[in-house]
Parts: sequence; C-alpha cells; structure tokens
Amino acid sequence: MGEIRIAIADDSAAFVAAAADYVARLPGYVVAGTAQSTAQAVALVRAALPDVLLLDLGVAPARGLEVVRDVKAVPGAPAVVAMTLFHSAEAAAAARHAGADGLVGKEAFVSGLTQILALLFPARVAA
Repeated sequence: MGEIRIAIADDSAAFVAAAADYVARLPGYVVAGTAQSTAQAVALVRAALPDVLLLDLGVAPARGLEVVRDVKAVPGAPAVVAMTLFHSAEAAAAARHAGADGLVGKEAFVSGLTQILALLFPARVAA
C-alpha cells in the first residue's frame, strides 16, 4: 500500500503548520497540501486528490459543514475528517449528517486523528 495523502484546511496558519508537521511525521502518511479558506479547500481536493481532508468546521468564509457537502460531491471524494474547537455530540452528529467520516476535537488532535486514521485505514499503523 502506498502513502496515504492528507490535505489540511484550517484558517489558522499556526494550526495548519502544526497539523502538517504531525502528519509528516506519521509513517506512511504525507501532506498532500494545505488550504486556509473554503474555496482553497475545495480546489485543493480537486487538484491534489488526497485520500483524506482534515477540515476545520469553522474555516472561513463559509462554514465547514457546507464544504463537507461540496467536497463529498467531488468525483473520487476523499474521506473527510472534520475538526472543531467545540467538540460535542451535536457537532459530531452535524458533521456525520453532512457526510464527514469522522470528527476530531482540536484539544485532542493527535490522539483523535490517530484513532480515526486507524479506523479509516485499518491495515495501516498510525503511530
């Protein structure tokens, strides 16, 4: 199995840099690109064809739930892992309803992402 390509979309440059650094250190995973707006996120998915899109639900100017739907409409759409500062049962339900494959609270990004990647790619060990 080849490398799993992960794109990251968040309007915080600091968070994008930290998330990209973490993903780049995971064996078998590579950063396929980054975006800091909803338009950039959709364009990135169309151009880079990542396996996974990490998408902040608060990314501007539109809200992330709308972008989840837009991304899932792209042919060969990636898995979408929604990220939020305000992790709750309601946020998880809304993200699933929009088509997200998982939800990660930013307060537990590393452990949450590792768990979701293990579910999405069970043959791959995300250490």
